[in-house]
Order: sequence, then C-alpha cells, then structure tokens
Amino acid sequence: MDPISFIVSIPIREQELADIKNAFIAKQPYGAPVPADTVLDNAGNIIPNPITKENYIEDCIAYFILETTKAYLVDKAAKTAKETESANMELNVTDLATWIRG
Repeated sequence: MDPISFIVSIPIREQELADIKNAFIAKQPYGAPVPADTVLDNAGNIIPNPITKENYIEDCIAYFILETTKAYLVDKAAKTAKETESANMELNVTDLATWIRG
C-alpha cells in the first residue's frame, strides 16, 4: 500500500514559536534523543546538524498521531469484540433456557 501524505497546518504566532519548540523538546514524547545543534562531519568539521529540532518536532507530532490512532483502533476492536460476544452469549443463554424449560 502506498503511503498517503497530507499536511496539517497549525497557525502559531512568531512570539510563541520558541516556547512551542522548547515544549516538545522538553517533553520528548517518543523518547528519542533531541538532536544536537551541531555535529561532526566525516572530516571532523563541526557543521549544523542536518537533523534539525524541527525534524524532531515533526516526529513528535507523527508519534502523537500514531498513538492516538492506535488507541482508537484498540478501543474500536474491543467494542466490536464485546458486541459480538454479547450477541453470542445471548444465543447461549436462550438455548440454555429452552433446554432447562424443555
């Protein structure tokens, strides 16, 4: 199955941007280390990290979407299983009652 991508746009005021970024970085919702601002390249030179904090925040949001979807699907499956089993139990109870009265 080919992935489908979509863009979620959330307006953020410039004066709040740093606080929002720092909030995600402080929370580390999926446990990965926060990328450093700089890294060493293959020659040993200090360069800006190509994996930015913005990339990290994007991953945090993707993790939130995955966890939310997982929780929904688990709840949905549990509800369906309960409804199915309740219907099966009603049939068993009706059958047992018929046998007892019979």
